Amino acid sequence: MDKKNTIAKIKSFAQSGKCSGNSLEEVFARCYLAVQETLGITPFDEQLSAALSLSNGRMVQMQTGEGKTLCAVFAACYEVISGGAAPNGGIVHILTFNDYLADRDCNWMRPVYEEMGVTVGCITGDTPREERGALYKKQVLYITAKEAGFDYLRDFVCYRAGGTIFPEKLNLAIVDEADSILIDEARIPLVIAGDVAVKESGDIAEFYYRVSALGKGDFEVDKETRNVYLTDNGADKAEEIFGCNIYAADGAEVLAKICACLKAREVLAENKDYIVSDGNILLVDEFTGRAAPGRVFPGDLQAAVEAKHDLRITSRGRIMGNIALQYFVRLYPKLAGMTGTAEEAREEFEKFYGILTDVIPTRLPCTRIDRPLELYYDKTEKRKAILEAIIEAVKIQRPVLVGSESIEESERIAEDLWRLGIGCKVLNAKNNAEEAAIIARAGERGAVTISTNMAGRGVDIKLGGVDCADKAFVVGVGGLLVLATSMRESSRITKQLRGRAGRQGDVGESRFFASLDDVIMQKHELRKLAGRHYPTSKIEGRLTDKTLLKEAERVQRISEGDTFDERVNLMKYTMIGEKHRETTFARRSSLLDGSYKAEMWQKNANEMYRVALGMFPEQELQSLQNHILAALLNEFWSDYLDYTTYLREGIHLTQVAGRNPAEEYNIACEEYYENAAESIPDRMTDKLRDVMECDNLGEYRLDMPTRTYTYLLNDMGEEFKAKPILMGMFDDYETEAEKLSDNPVDNGDNEAGKKGFFGKLFGKKK
Repeated sequence: MDKKNTIAKIKSFAQSGKCSGNSLEEVFARCYLAVQETLGITPFDEQLSAALSLSNGRMVQMQTGEGKTLCAVFAACYEVISGGAAPNGGIVHILTFNDYLADRDCNWMRPVYEEMGVTVGCITGDTPREERGALYKKQVLYITAKEAGFDYLRDFVCYRAGGTIFPEKLNLAIVDEADSILIDEARIPLVIAGDVAVKESGDIAEFYYRVSALGKGDFEVDKETRNVYLTDNGADKAEEIFGCNIYAADGAEVLAKICACLKAREVLAENKDYIVSDGNILLVDEFTGRAAPGRVFPGDLQAAVEAKHDLRITSRGRIMGNIALQYFVRLYPKLAGMTGTAEEAREEFEKFYGILTDVIPTRLPCTRIDRPLELYYDKTEKRKAILEAIIEAVKIQRPVLVGSESIEESERIAEDLWRLGIGCKVLNAKNNAEEAAIIARAGERGAVTISTNMAGRGVDIKLGGVDCADKAFVVGVGGLLVLATSMRESSRITKQLRGRAGRQGDVGESRFFASLDDVIMQKHELRKLAGRHYPTSKIEGRLTDKTLLKEAERVQRISEGDTFDERVNLMKYTMIGEKHRETTFARRSSLLDGSYKAEMWQKNANEMYRVALGMFPEQELQSLQNHILAALLNEFWSDYLDYTTYLREGIHLTQVAGRNPAEEYNIACEEYYENAAESIPDRMTDKLRDVMECDNLGEYRLDMPTRTYTYLLNDMGEEFKAKPILMGMFDDYETEAEKLSDNPVDNGDNEAGKKGFFGKLFGKKK
């Protein structure tokens, strides 16, 4: 597409007013006029260029303050108008970073949509379910990715026809802040759980108490993967404590609980990995450094952390369904996105989602001064330098935004400032609307704002305040000063922080601090990388050794490469589950929407079924069979999820035998799935016996949860990074495993529609 020529045509159509057709240029021209008429602003050429990229299914990089929100409106209106005749065509979901932005952007842009004759709606976490069905029928819907995913999962535990609300067929999703949603949070599974009968193997609080007997020499901690392993001595002691063979098949659950308790005790740290608030454990997001309400540690780890602090052990029920965000967004046939840091993630967007990246230039040249890395010997020296930078800015009433790595660090900096008599605002994951209001004022004269990494994302910081009334003064003192307090796992985080200053050509400055004892420097062994250039004793002030600085910056690139490899590796394990989820969810939906009529009783228990027909009306019996099979598929899927959870705990041990854990995991999952599915006819026959014991069908009660609830699982796939301690003694096995990992796993995808129980039961998948 020749964008320059296309943009010229759009503006020409708009000026002439002759734009009643449905071509891309004409629809964009009408939208251009609608924006002018309703919002009183004239879109920039750069915004039109970004909108054209979105319409072409691209990932768009636009800097902070360049107007990404408006770009999505052009692309959404064109999709609605041009694709409205196709089945479910023309429906657009704009997936936002949080509820606040969904509500804000929907209401802000609503006048444009109405002028264009396009219906628009918004769903947030507070929207009642009974209202959501109608909102999903809107042509454009603003909603967070997680809330849309939760509605998708809720339909899986719906037990009545017509009770589902999530669209059966999806069309286009435009993902805002796409790097956070599609990369940083992509692996986080959305979970729906229910209060159903769960087999308990023991109270986790009791486990935690008994595990306290394990001490030095009984376990080892892998700092890189943050996993805990029992030594031979520890395993023997654990078997004495719990009276079972923890490495036997029936001891897997005990081993999992032991490891969870040890990890809670030895690895997870309060105010870094989580905070304790009002008797609850709130996890801290590793990328944003902020508390993440609604998210929990996987498996028994959440309960183990609660036991660590003598808190009430909360029941999470039995997991009935889950889907990681990266797989949820792939349900949309068309996908586009926008963010301020797409270029750094170009490879991942293309490899994981098949989306190419377009970098849109800023409307005005960027005048922000980005200072090079400032490296210090330790955190004490670094904090001194950060405080000095803030004090210097305060003296001239220059606004400062400090991006800290953690909640603990932000509070420590704030305490230091208060002791010095410097007032500041501290953001530690309050509600998003309140954060947005504070961030919007971070450009005021003399403002000092301390925040974890990503607070207020999506909100412009205007120099001189929200109304820019004091802009001339703030420009005169150098604009907004942004301070990043440590090296981040990803350069995207640093760039996002830097990008808070220098909005639309404004002056500004960013400084980037790090120290040799930052977690990332220790984890990736800067000491070894720098060799003789690494200081042997404490040095006060800024470190100036060029080789040391070069290697420190290299650490971030190594970290980015490692996290990319981890995501690729995790996908090797999770794709088999996604194949099974897609099959199970689709088959269950067909029972509720009437496209499939269950005939398992007729085929597998014909004589019993004939007797049942003499007792109950055929139509009611058939309806009940559909509902029982739907409920049984829920039970089947919960069993599968339980199995895979415990399989993950020990799958790394297969490396000792020279086998590839990913292959072994996929094979085991496939075998379990097929074997469990083959048992469904017998289980359905048992259900029919129960039905026949009733005097009337109204007496029969489905095995379904009394309550369901959703949450986010903090699943980083750490079990899949694990290596047995023995592997350090057998390097040749590691080499062999690496060779095996290069071989594609044949999961029978070519035969997915022909073999297996579901293939026989429902026919070839369409």
